[in-house]
Amino acid sequence: MKRFIEDNLIKWKDEEGRKPLILSGARQVGKSYLIEQNFAPHFDQLLSINFEKQPEYNNCFESGYSTASILRKIEALAGTRIRIGSTLVFFDEIQFCPKAIIALRYFFEEIPALHIIAAGSLLEFTIEKISVPVGRVTFRHLGPMSFEEFLYNSGNQFLLDEIRSHSIIMPFPEALHNRATALVKEYMAVGGMPQVLASFIEHQDYLRCQELLSDLLESYIKDFPKYNSKYSDLKYIDTVFSRVPHLVGNQFKFVQISRDIQSKYLRNGLELLNKADLVKLIYKTSGIPLGANYNPQRFKLLFLDIGLMQRGCDLNISRWITDSYHLINAGPVCEQFVGQEICANSNFKRERLFFWGRDKRGSSAEVDYMVEHAHGVTPVEVKAGASGRLKSMHLLLDTYRDLSEGIKVSLDNFERKNNIQSIPIYAFGSWLREKRLR
Repeated sequence: MKRFIEDNLIKWKDEEGRKPLILSGARQVGKSYLIEQNFAPHFDQLLSINFEKQPEYNNCFESGYSTASILRKIEALAGTRIRIGSTLVFFDEIQFCPKAIIALRYFFEEIPALHIIAAGSLLEFTIEKISVPVGRVTFRHLGPMSFEEFLYNSGNQFLLDEIRSHSIIMPFPEALHNRATALVKEYMAVGGMPQVLASFIEHQDYLRCQELLSDLLESYIKDFPKYNSKYSDLKYIDTVFSRVPHLVGNQFKFVQISRDIQSKYLRNGLELLNKADLVKLIYKTSGIPLGANYNPQRFKLLFLDIGLMQRGCDLNISRWITDSYHLINAGPVCEQFVGQEICANSNFKRERLFFWGRDKRGSSAEVDYMVEHAHGVTPVEVKAGASGRLKSMHLLLDTYRDLSEGIKVSLDNFERKNNIQSIPIYAFGSWLREKRLR
């Protein structure tokens, strides 16, 4: 299936001063498939090395960082010639060979014409222990498939084009609005993990998707022993992991996970899951600039994927068939969707997420997301069910006059009321993409 990051990779391939590229992301989001199946055909040749499955290649980096020597040894092991400019060298699961990460800087300095991409999961655990070649590599990040990618790959390209080209000041035609809403319900039910979406697109089998989601959750749990860390509290990761899907959308307190385990142990487990890209923290900010006013001790949680989140809550996927209206109007589900879309539209970098909050006795307020883009910041409120009065949004806009508008995301059609623009949930990713491209 097509991933929109492919266009970004093609741009990298042809740019002058190109650096080796490191592609990070959680396991099972499709990094290897993207490079080997989608991107490699743009080259005459692919040389793919998986350091987990082919540990013998680690020996190529044991005698120093002479890039010419390293390439000769790789060619000897692979039995093929690397042709500079037409061969794509792919170092997969590079976290199993830390010296290969360090060597990337020397490939940039000594053989800049070589196209070399490295990918891996759990990369943060390895990178924190070594000297990262800052300024000598390009970083990109891959997450689950977005709703727009689902539309593109499920034969709904024309509908996607209509959503992207539609003026937000006008309502979307009712028939298209209903069709897009039905499709976003399908996406919310199965999530954006490539294996699950591919199965759903081909077979339309919800039960099979539920089984695949369960398998993915189990595979992440089996990965926990790989979290090489200075912490000795790995036994608490499972406890945190099992609770996070239930806590999306609420300001986080460690007591919500367990009253019997000291918070320092739970905090370590949460930090490890964050490094593994399975959990993201949405930090509370009290003003603008966001990063200068955020509180690292106050945050909400976002899970890796909306389908995995619901499976982690033991939600039976059949409820999306019989009661989808109430599910799509569940606040945590909608907040997970919007947060996931923000991450998917982050120009393929790791996104830092914020929400706005004011704690004042008798008049506390909260807006779900504060989205940064080239022209500033836009507050986003996710409304499940009845739209309500958007009191917190109005308070925020009145407090910071340089915020020109707020965005309400819901099942409602496009509509403008004063300085608040209503965006249908199915069009949020398209709106954000356009906002960040301007």
